[in-house]
Amino acid sequence: MKVMPLVVGALSLFLGAGVVLVFNKPGAKKPAPPTVERRIAPDEIDTRSARVAVPMSGDRRPEETIKRTASPDGVDPRIAKMNSDGVDALNAGRFMKAVELFEQCYVAVPKEPVFTGNLAEALARLASSEFDADSESRRRSAIEHMTRAVELAPSRPDLAQRLAQMKSLAESEEGMWTDESEHFQLSYDGERSELLGGASVLTNALESAYQQYGELFGFYPVETGRPKIRVVLYRRDGFHEATGMGHWAGGVYDGTMRVPVDDLKREKSALTRVLRHELAHAFVHAGGGTAVPGWLNEGLAQRLEFDSMAHAQTTLERTRRDLHGVELIPLSSLGGTLGELKDEAKISLAYREALAFVGWIERQYGDLVPFQLVAAQKSIGVARAFEKATGVKLDVAWTDFADGL
Repeated sequence: MKVMPLVVGALSLFLGAGVVLVFNKPGAKKPAPPTVERRIAPDEIDTRSARVAVPMSGDRRPEETIKRTASPDGVDPRIAKMNSDGVDALNAGRFMKAVELFEQCYVAVPKEPVFTGNLAEALARLASSEFDADSESRRRSAIEHMTRAVELAPSRPDLAQRLAQMKSLAESEEGMWTDESEHFQLSYDGERSELLGGASVLTNALESAYQQYGELFGFYPVETGRPKIRVVLYRRDGFHEATGMGHWAGGVYDGTMRVPVDDLKREKSALTRVLRHELAHAFVHAGGGTAVPGWLNEGLAQRLEFDSMAHAQTTLERTRRDLHGVELIPLSSLGGTLGELKDEAKISLAYREALAFVGWIERQYGDLVPFQLVAAQKSIGVARAFEKATGVKLDVAWTDFADGL
């Protein structure tokens, strides 16, 4: 008898990685975002695609659906049903349950490529979720699970890349001192006396921003069951080595907030801005998932960098003036990873457009509309949510915004 088990498409494992860009080194070369091959297709599922690149970044967003594939004769219908249940668990984010179900399918029919591939995918997604945890033991478990995923799916370069990245990041954090506050876990080199003495200043700033963002986004990630938000401070060279980011990056969010700092006393003001920026990405990821458009993600992160609304408004107005008379990058090119534009001048322009457009939406339709769009991403998507909230199509709003410059 022939059965039609579900095959899980290879979703991107790379988290929405929010990056703060630094455009003060014209010669710096940006690494190309990773290419992730997918095999999927009819019921739509939530993606794990990203916004920016650090191996855990790269924002390819192909059609993410589920494909029904005929399987060889003789597969027990009960096993096919178990596979289907595993797909449901995986799409619901119950990764451990999905691994358990796919493992049983794999043991029953070890030569069935559908079951092998699905188990590898479930292990990989479980590993990515564990790697974000605020527990060192769970991060070790993440590497073990990803290692097995690579063994099961040796033809998938994205899994091998993610495993190498996990190992590199884990190695970069070895021996670090960790301070904890109510919602954050802050790690850094314990031999750096200026950080030992100044970490509380940073956690206080983060806690203040967390409360502010919770009110704006309408939820508090840790209170909804997520682990404490991890923050890792590196020396600048160590940051670039650990993340693979070029010198154009001033910070990155890959499930963990990773930020370079060489002199805390001298850089405290700028560092606080970077931390607020990356924390905004953490909220966007928690509230809207990884498919929130780049322009909205980066626009909000820049809008929230300053704890002073006056300073934020001054920056917004200056950005609008800078865009006057400039040929804009179309909105259709700002939906994914802004860093994928590759050319630093284009990336800088894309960030300015993102900030200016989010600010324009606030002024035209209300301060909370951008946050409402994030919340609606998982259910109906940003474009539909925008039209529902404002009565105006998003592309029409973009044209009005551009004309107003």
